[in-house]
Amino acid sequence: MDKERLLLWIRAVLIFTPSSKRIWEVSANYDDIVEFMTALDDHMVSGLNDKELQRIGKYSLKDAEIIKKRCEELGINIYCYESEGYPDRLKRIANPPAVLYTYGNLDFLNDKCVISVVGSREPSEYSVKITKHICADLIRRNCLLASGFAGGIDQIANRIAIENNSRPIAVCGIALDCDYPKGSNELKKQIAENGVVISEYFPGYKPFGNAFVNRNRILTGLSNAVLFTECSKESHGLDNVNHAISQGKQVFVVPPHDIYDSRYFGQRDLIRNECQPVFGAEDIVYSLGNERYQSLRLVESLGEFTLPAEDSAILNNGEPKTVKHRKSKRKVPDSKTVSETEVVKPTPEPDLSGLDDTQKSICKLLKSGNMLADEIAAKLGMDISDVLAQLTELELYGTVKSYPGKMFGL
Repeated sequence: MDKERLLLWIRAVLIFTPSSKRIWEVSANYDDIVEFMTALDDHMVSGLNDKELQRIGKYSLKDAEIIKKRCEELGINIYCYESEGYPDRLKRIANPPAVLYTYGNLDFLNDKCVISVVGSREPSEYSVKITKHICADLIRRNCLLASGFAGGIDQIANRIAIENNSRPIAVCGIALDCDYPKGSNELKKQIAENGVVISEYFPGYKPFGNAFVNRNRILTGLSNAVLFTECSKESHGLDNVNHAISQGKQVFVVPPHDIYDSRYFGQRDLIRNECQPVFGAEDIVYSLGNERYQSLRLVESLGEFTLPAEDSAILNNGEPKTVKHRKSKRKVPDSKTVSETEVVKPTPEPDLSGLDDTQKSICKLLKSGNMLADEIAAKLGMDISDVLAQLTELELYGTVKSYPGKMFGL
């Protein structure tokens, strides 16, 4: 895309601030970033608050140019919402980042199965070992690993990807030029060599307190599923569950090592709330379940592999163990196979009488087909929590039905 459009996107984020959904709310009636920014400068955009009005005059294209030049000096790539290579998956979430800053390129993400790995910053020895084991096995099954680049489990997942010649993905909750966690710059370079390090914050920007919560919507948005390997009841990583549910992503949980140890109470509660317990990478791969993921099965030629002795000993009550991979007997049905006698009946028109305007708008959207809650929120410019509340009411009325993966239809 041309330089001017990129600068307009950067300036728009300066005005509305990174991670804010306001940029999408106020631009909903404009088809083009040029049209929107022109209307903004002409004071033709309605619904702006005082701070936004002040920032229109404060930030110009020169400020955007300074950010672009600084990124060039640091070797940081810039992707805006309409850039080639901007991940398709992020365009489907309710509040996609308008601009992304990266070490490395994003062009490998769209056609890959990505698993986000979430866990404690100070994990137990058992959790470290089980994380290494499952992550290495996911890579053998052609999955990519993503993390929020905090300490502990997050960076373990990134290092396992590097060690296994995979393409690691790290989503940061702070600008890329900041050495956070402290001493992690070298790891960022290693990740960028084969994968990508991502932030929605431009160099020098100091994000507010919700930066890591905002990061998590990007992390889950890029992923097909989320895996928790250790978390307490107070873990900030549990916010990923809310994003995953609203985006229709599955949540997997390693069962607690000790059900009476508070370090694992987050996992305990996730399992109580019907998140899926897993005992290995195969559980995750087969739960994803459709034809697209058949390539994720471990190829028979791998035969068997032996865990490092120190890892294997902890996983097998002190005794090293060789792990054999056998061809699974489970069969995934071919979605294209339809009985010749099967007849598809037309869906009857839903009765919208008695519904309020918002509920009618949701139903009209669903006439075109099933949608994720996040997609509905994005199309209607609504907060995801409000959309979920309305969908719950519509379910109770019998107007809307929920399907696996937080998909909704009439």
